[in-house]
Amino acid sequence: MNPSPDIQDIRLNLFGLDREGLREALTPLTARRFHADQVFHWIYGRRETDPRRMSDLPAALRAAIDDRFRFAWPRTRVSGRSADGSRKHLLTLEDGLEIEAVHMVHADRVTFCLSSQVGCALDCAFCLTGTMGLRRQLGAGEIAGQVAALLADGEVPIDQLRIVFMGMGEPLHNYDAVMAAFRILVDPQGFALPPRRITLSTAGLVPGIERLGREDPRPRLAVSLAAPTDAARARLMPINRKWTLAKLLAACRAFPLGPRERITFEYVLLAGVNDSAGDAEATARLLAGLRAKVNVIPYNEAGLHGFATPAAAVAARFRDVLLRRGMQASIRWSKGRDIGAACGQLARTAASAS
Repeated sequence: MNPSPDIQDIRLNLFGLDREGLREALTPLTARRFHADQVFHWIYGRRETDPRRMSDLPAALRAAIDDRFRFAWPRTRVSGRSADGSRKHLLTLEDGLEIEAVHMVHADRVTFCLSSQVGCALDCAFCLTGTMGLRRQLGAGEIAGQVAALLADGEVPIDQLRIVFMGMGEPLHNYDAVMAAFRILVDPQGFALPPRRITLSTAGLVPGIERLGREDPRPRLAVSLAAPTDAARARLMPINRKWTLAKLLAACRAFPLGPRERITFEYVLLAGVNDSAGDAEATARLLAGLRAKVNVIPYNEAGLHGFATPAAAVAARFRDVLLRRGMQASIRWSKGRDIGAACGQLARTAASAS
């Protein structure tokens, strides 16, 4: 079931609340705290949004919930399908703004790429989302609701599903809502995803990385690197002017890792900008001693001036330099490039939607 938000419906939307929030909302209706746990499982574990179908609740309570509340997540307005099987969803929010989320298909798994903001404030030079600016933060229900919306488009076995907070926005700029959504996603009575299958990607917001390291459970960490020197990175990623590579790498070195866990560094490869063998050598030196792996991501052309996709041989040379220096490294050709669903290509507003 995929509920459609209705801006005329003034009932309080409970989708996105945690157990305590549901208990507070239901207090006028029931004194039994476990009723909130049951509702929690219905809306997240079973993704049922009609209280009349919540069969283990008393009939009078179901009727009262239906009268006072609703459960709505973002709805898919447009869904485009890539030649590689991936799908990009244009999702409508209740205030009319729109975000994009991507359903990526791999041989043995499916990955949902979720947005955390409408737009982004960081203005990375190679990312189309940054051209939107930041319109607003997403709430926990709007973030977790993207998973519900994409699952409604075609059921995916939970043991095949991965989540990446890697869509529109900087997740650590919307820390509380992202982590509230994360806790719903990993709750055994919620979406029941193992935490190790969820990754949060950041441009390098150091205080957020430090805070994330204190969470238990927490998603895995990925960091967008893009260049091995402060001068080059600051030109591509303005966040580096405040949080330099020294500060960023210090936070990464202090980040607590599980026995088999590594931090992923995403290196967007831009033809003639940061793709030389010397850049690869410098990247290997920069990350030496870290439990890290490097995803070399050839740039996905998105109409931004001055950037182009490097040749496959150039990407292979960059990866091979890292491998020779003892780094874990691989090339990640992005999914959905032909429909504007790849890394750095997500950018949509209600005004520009077609």
